[in-house]
Amino acid sequence: MSKNVLSILYFFPPMGGSGVQRTLKFVKYMPQFGYNPVVATIKAGHNFAYDETLLEEVPKSVVVYRSNAGETLWVRNIIEKLSAIRKPKATSNEDIKNVSGTSVSVQSSPGLKERAFRFIELNFLVPDSKIRWYKNAVKDVSNILNSEDIHYIFSSSYPYTVHLIALEAKKKTNLPWVADFRDPWIGNSPMTEGHSEKRKKKEEKLESEVVAYADKIIMVTKPICENYKKRYPQYKEKFVTITNGFDANDFEQLEVVKEEKFTICYSGIVAKGQTPETFIKATERLFNENQEYKDNIKVKFIGFILDEYINLIGDSNIHENFEKIDYMPHSQCISHMKGADINLIILSDEEESKGVFSGKIFDYIGSQRPILGIMPSNGVASNLIIDKEIGYSYNHGDVDGVYNFIKDNYEKWKNKEDTNTNAAVKCAEFERKNLTNQLVNLFEQI
Repeated sequence: MSKNVLSILYFFPPMGGSGVQRTLKFVKYMPQFGYNPVVATIKAGHNFAYDETLLEEVPKSVVVYRSNAGETLWVRNIIEKLSAIRKPKATSNEDIKNVSGTSVSVQSSPGLKERAFRFIELNFLVPDSKIRWYKNAVKDVSNILNSEDIHYIFSSSYPYTVHLIALEAKKKTNLPWVADFRDPWIGNSPMTEGHSEKRKKKEEKLESEVVAYADKIIMVTKPICENYKKRYPQYKEKFVTITNGFDANDFEQLEVVKEEKFTICYSGIVAKGQTPETFIKATERLFNENQEYKDNIKVKFIGFILDEYINLIGDSNIHENFEKIDYMPHSQCISHMKGADINLIILSDEEESKGVFSGKIFDYIGSQRPILGIMPSNGVASNLIIDKEIGYSYNHGDVDGVYNFIKDNYEKWKNKEDTNTNAAVKCAEFERKNLTNQLVNLFEQI
């Protein structure tokens, strides 16, 4: 007999993006292990990406309850209209063309829209901007608990608001609760930039309460897990690691996007700190060395890239070989990964990055193409790439290493050598079905 798992998830289809993949795949595969997710999520919210095709992966047996996110989209619309009045700054560089032929504007400083949203978020929305969903979600979850025979509670962040909603359900029912933190809540520097000491202390209190009440808490890497064990030694037995992963089914019967040229593909977000400078310098060296490379190498970035890095590429010798493609459905995106000759991943050049995999690395594994990593050495992502022999990883600034990696793989492409890394077999422990098995084992342990 199936056991029902109340699954409190903000990011869930039709929302898109890498963060949705984890929650979707858990929901997709739980029924195969005798656990039936009952999903509590939002009707509509603001996200940078939507992917209606992901809804097809939600099993028909899964009941999805959707409540009002509470996001004042009318305020957002006003701010966006005001910011649209401002004309984009002119740039001396030739605008880089994206796949639809429209230009990507380059702005060196945050606009009115970004500043307005940031002010509201920093001063009124704790622990995150999704707290506006809290009241509606708590009411909806209470109704679910009254109408459904729930056996377990599962919440998965980001946003951390989901754990506060789950906390109320736990207090009401005392049902076993697994809180999937993924990344750190406290100590996640990109997420806490600009936060006051007062806000930090408030969030520390919220986190400690969640940790006290949850029966199991999941982190996505062992270093993050170990840090939490040290922070909460009295609860160290609660912390476990379940990484992100890849779904082998996603890569079956794909229409692979194969370019005529040797193609280097980056998929996802290029955010602050993930500078492509080392990659640009290495590629420029190749282009300056031999016109053949410039004629036959293509670089494409799929997703979102920070304006300052668009500018950096625009100033470089590779801008004519660069294609910026806007966010696309996941199935289409992995078609590009599968057809690439190199898949590129860049992590910030900071100590914190050593404890981060990044979701895209697992789709790269599924695509089984050589992976080029630019990131701090001896981190979990760097070690995975090197130890599994599915590519190689170099420190920021190691232009020689990146140059040689691209050149070596280009020569293999030129000679029509098979460069399939067999990564799906080498990294089978990261397959989504296996990871879901780890999750349901936690339910059984509680």
